[in-house]
Amino acid sequence: MHPKTLLRKLVVRVKPYFSFLPKGVRFRIGSALRCLTGNRIKRPPEPYSPGRFAMGVNLFGLFRAEMGLAQGAKLYADALACGDIPHVLLNLDFLEWLAQNDHSYDSRLVREPVYAVNVVHINPDQWREALYPFGLQAFDGHYNIGVWLWELETIPRQWLPILAYVDELWAPSEFVANALRKETDKPITVIPYGINVPCDETATRASFGLPEDRFCVLVMYDSNSYASRKNPAAAIKAYAKAFGKQNSTAHLVIKVNNPKQEDIQFFESEIGDQAGYTLITEKMEKPRLNALIRLCDVFVSLHRSEGFGLVMAEAMALGTPVVATNWSANAEFMTQETSCMVDYELVPVRKQYQYGEASHRWAEADVDQAAGYLKRLFEDKAYYQQKAEAGRRWITTYFSPGESARKMRMRLEEIGGMSDHGGLHA
Repeated sequence: MHPKTLLRKLVVRVKPYFSFLPKGVRFRIGSALRCLTGNRIKRPPEPYSPGRFAMGVNLFGLFRAEMGLAQGAKLYADALACGDIPHVLLNLDFLEWLAQNDHSYDSRLVREPVYAVNVVHINPDQWREALYPFGLQAFDGHYNIGVWLWELETIPRQWLPILAYVDELWAPSEFVANALRKETDKPITVIPYGINVPCDETATRASFGLPEDRFCVLVMYDSNSYASRKNPAAAIKAYAKAFGKQNSTAHLVIKVNNPKQEDIQFFESEIGDQAGYTLITEKMEKPRLNALIRLCDVFVSLHRSEGFGLVMAEAMALGTPVVATNWSANAEFMTQETSCMVDYELVPVRKQYQYGEASHRWAEADVDQAAGYLKRLFEDKAYYQQKAEAGRRWITTYFSPGESARKMRMRLEEIGGMSDHGGLHA
């Protein structure tokens, strides 16, 4: 039996055990095995051939997964549908450890690209493995656009070789686009996510085990997005400073997606005997998760850096005031008028995040100022209402699916105009 065949059989045998390993270890082992078995694209695609395919978008993404990168692809899909832009969706399923339980987009999925423009919503470190199942014919002669998400000011050096695989890059924020522009002169277009917040209107606080008579402060993150970057400890400290460890007026709500045992242990040690908090680890469909955000009184994100900041935008769209670090991509859709923006100090990342390059830096939020915002939102009803309404109005006006679709259509018309074969037609 050929050695690669044996390796493939080994991958199948060990795959069920991957879920017990930390995410970083799972990814490295899986990537190494895929490399050894040859399951990766070997060369950049052949140049774009205008007129060979009908104008429209083949959007590749993690449509059945439930994580931030997957949600971004789904929001682009919603914008394409909202704007009546010709498109098809292609699901990426290449990570052994990633559950694929969201079937809400199944009716729109196809197996092969149809249109001229490929928009691939996956990061470069997974590019060649993710696209291998579709074959090089899916990319040869197409206009290939990568949607890359990054949370620091400089992209990793390991990503640079994948620039040869794309004709253009899209980014959901100027923050990400600026990091990319430092490394390439290829076109970079900012297409912000259009925020769509389907909500379970039947959900109540009681259905989440939350008190009806308390001021509920929500802290939420996905452990796959790195707790060091999301920095829940700072939000918990701000809550304690605002309301004290023992109080009868406020309630801390902590929602962790894909929790690990160290996350649970962290919260138990960090909160200790603090009265009035609920830790939620339940897996939720998006409408139920949005209902949790809507039913809480305020969302706090004292993150160190964001490539977009979806939950903050979703909270604003739902009318839940947001207290957040005033740095990185979220500062592009949040202002002092629409939110409670927290001052910060830029500090070295060191070894707290991916790749750990010496030049990387991120923000350390002012916990005392964040606590002051929480107290004012609790005590000043007029201030609270002003933030809630201003945030909702801003997101629904300037970061809607329709606005995202408008920007997509403009850029696709330009791509179509690069040749004599016409632009995009709905």
